[in-house]
Amino acid sequence: MIEELPREEQDRLHHRYRNSDLFRHWSPLLCQLEWELEELDMTSIWWHTERQIETLRQTQHDRDEMIAYLFKQMREDFKSIKLLNGTTLVRTDDQAEQSAVTVMCVLMTQLMNAVEPEHEEEDFDNRPMCVAIANLLRNHPHFIMLMDRFFKRMKNNKGEKIVITPADPMNIEAVLAEMDETARKEIEAMIEKLSEVTMPIKSLLGDNWQQWENVCRKVCLSPELMKVLRDISPRNNDWGINQKMVCNMIGLFCNVNELTVSLNSINNVLADTNVGSYLRNHADFGGYNCAITRAQHNTLKKMMGAEEQ
Repeated sequence: MIEELPREEQDRLHHRYRNSDLFRHWSPLLCQLEWELEELDMTSIWWHTERQIETLRQTQHDRDEMIAYLFKQMREDFKSIKLLNGTTLVRTDDQAEQSAVTVMCVLMTQLMNAVEPEHEEEDFDNRPMCVAIANLLRNHPHFIMLMDRFFKRMKNNKGEKIVITPADPMNIEAVLAEMDETARKEIEAMIEKLSEVTMPIKSLLGDNWQQWENVCRKVCLSPELMKVLRDISPRNNDWGINQKMVCNMIGLFCNVNELTVSLNSINNVLADTNVGSYLRNHADFGGYNCAITRAQHNTLKKMMGAEEQ
């Protein structure tokens, strides 16, 4: 099941994507799909594509072999949508498959966009993933139609030839470079906030502090994890962000890196209130002390350098 994105979140994501040449190229095509075929809106399609990229980015080996698995997952996930009013919209198998194909089309063009001009005939790191998508969907009518529309759109609304600046989605810093100023400032502010609220444990982490800051940066560049960070929990906590999640992250970080520092020592300096239960229960999914899901927990572990199981 997927969730309907609130208007505020859609606006925030639009700021994240709107400077991308590729997003601007796809936007009218995705809008047409929404009208013609009751497809998910363009921002949601891009958001789900970014989630697949994040999974691929955290996969350390044979990323192309993940493509069929991700497609299968999306076909299941897109069968129902949890709406903002609390009800569930049940979709047909064909609708779910259509959305999965649409995301895969966008994903393939993003991966292809890592190629610099005049180097199209050379090999590049994303090629196996592009080949995997093409082989999987090459006979699918919706895939054929979408790719035909994509490549036939040669000029923008001003009648100018469309030029798409190369950008590799697997490079997380390239994602930041494509954001507009509003989105960039929000992320930079959250990175600074995480550094500020966790500064009391800098001496306890010692040589691992730089790694912790790198993890915080990766988390803030993830739209899914950033969304959780903004959800203030517990209410009225002094940090003004998701204190539970940050403490879950710290507990997990200590576990992944097998740090000798005790969680009690961290608890004593980290906050004015007792946060020990949040530090210890980072894997108590669905419990009061845990702010992340199992999937988010796995993503964080990979960001922290844990080996794939």
